[in-house]
Amino acid sequence: MNAVKPQMRQTVSLGEIRTHFPALNRIHACCKVAYFDSPGGTQVPRAVARAMNDYLYHHNANTHWAYPTSSETDAIIADARQTLADFLNAAPDEIAFGQNMTSLTFHLARALGRTFKAGDEIIITELDHHANVDTWRALETERGVVIRVLPMNTESGQLELEQLSNLLNDKTKLVAVGAASNALGTINDIERAAQMAREAGALSFVDALHYAPHNLIDVKKSAAIFWRVLLTNFTVRTSAFFTGARNFSKQSNFLNLNPRRTFRPKESKPERKAMNQSSARQRRLIF
Repeated sequence: MNAVKPQMRQTVSLGEIRTHFPALNRIHACCKVAYFDSPGGTQVPRAVARAMNDYLYHHNANTHWAYPTSSETDAIIADARQTLADFLNAAPDEIAFGQNMTSLTFHLARALGRTFKAGDEIIITELDHHANVDTWRALETERGVVIRVLPMNTESGQLELEQLSNLLNDKTKLVAVGAASNALGTINDIERAAQMAREAGALSFVDALHYAPHNLIDVKKSAAIFWRVLLTNFTVRTSAFFTGARNFSKQSNFLNLNPRRTFRPKESKPERKAMNQSSARQRRLIF
């Protein structure tokens, strides 16, 4: 029997990849340009622009209604949620989309904050982006929460995790920590921090905006509860998501973080049937 030869994966050259990004053709002062503003978002390839245009031109609609473009929108969102769940080894209903990462973190902080009381403690770090600092500091005035700060080592550019045990106590409710610094690029031992938080009975929130594009995340194996990721760092525009919503949506008063239940008018009820027929007439007038 002839042995089956393994199929070799075909690699794509860097030059070929660059052809998909029109922004890389820009010339400034007679020189090609390089984009270093990763925190501001990555450049967009043609495929992303085409997909966005196709949706806006042919499928644009509100969600969860019984007409074609709405059903197509539901399918697109469900497919995106499944794709991101596969990327993080999570479940689709653990993926929560948001307008941007700061707004989404504010929603989560306020939802969790409703379960905190004055004197409870949250640990943030010196190394994190403001979006993972100020969002939790807001609970100081809103809920009377005490904020403690984990310092960074100025020589290594990493967090001094050996000091985390001194900050953790029975009042600690959450540890907010960054996986990779957007300013320095240094990577922290997130699993160590998350495990220490878990052993202290606290939640952990990981800012993976600048980590996820370069390192695989396994949500099921991680000790961390919440992971947040910004899609603008993946050549996509204006969207963010985090995982962990399913675990706490029933315990906290989340602001519409979970997918809404699909609504389909029931024709057995006259008022629903009339509303559906009226909506159909309006669509015929528009299209």
